[in-house]
Amino acid sequence: MRRVLNPVPVLLLQHPQELRQVKNTAGLLHRCLAHVRVEVGERLQAPASTDGMALLYPSTAADPDLPSPRAWPPPGGVQTLVVIDATWRKSRRMLHLNPWLAALPRLSLVATPPSRYAIRRVRGDDQRSTLEACALALAQLEGDDSRYLPLWEAMDAFVTLQQRLLREGRAGRDAGESTSG
Repeated sequence: MRRVLNPVPVLLLQHPQELRQVKNTAGLLHRCLAHVRVEVGERLQAPASTDGMALLYPSTAADPDLPSPRAWPPPGGVQTLVVIDATWRKSRRMLHLNPWLAALPRLSLVATPPSRYAIRRVRGDDQRSTLEACALALAQLEGDDSRYLPLWEAMDAFVTLQQRLLREGRAGRDAGESTSG
């Protein structure tokens, strides 16, 4: 597996329950990108400065309980892409528990291809795994799809392995062992 040199560093905020998910792609993303930092927790320490940070999260109707996101793009461009690794419900909870996170400028994905993540059910055609969403966002920010091809190759291999283990009835234990690292 080749590590990709991503010019825009990623801050991956992982909900604690995602650590136990065998089909979670955040670990794979962490192994594939050269510049990624993972923080696990539901309530997170606010950074000293959020200048240059952008949150990969859909622009949704205003929530009166959350601070309004700052304008896009951030002054000086995106210096850090913040990605939440959680279910949609838990990601919204993380926004409520971390007002600094909710206030970040939002990056929404545009013109995305169909998901390759065939091992988990989704409620909408626009939902993506953490790895897919991050790869699409970085390519969108940089205007360079080819740089992130190794992530797609790793994702395809991960899905193929999970499907094989599922067919063999070993998806729980073996998949977790083979994807940890």
